[in-house]
Amino acid sequence: MGNCLDCGKKLSGRLDKKFCDDYCRGHYNNELNKNKNTALKEINSILKKNAAILQKLEEKGVTKLTQQMLIVAGFDFNFFTHQLSGQAGEVYNCCYNYGYCFVTENELVLKVIGDRNKF
Repeated sequence: MGNCLDCGKKLSGRLDKKFCDDYCRGHYNNELNKNKNTALKEINSILKKNAAILQKLEEKGVTKLTQQMLIVAGFDFNFFTHQLSGQAGEVYNCCYNYGYCFVTENELVLKVIGDRNKF
């Protein structure tokens, strides 16, 4: 018999046993997976913030905006969930159900995305 992989206690029972109890098994696996999920949590946090910024603008009735307006609000243009093409072939970067398209280098158009097939 070996020792518990989490706390180091001497194990008894089955020969293939790795942990002394459910707490140690859960703690060990949570520690193993903690770093794997950190990057995803950070990215999802940025995406949620971007979507919240777009949502606030949409709720205020804003459809045309500038890149500077979004930057000041804390928007990160490096992160978006997906891209969609508009009817005229323009590309919308989307954060969940909000899409924005660059009309010029600094001007953008904001759209709410309902049904993806009817964008």
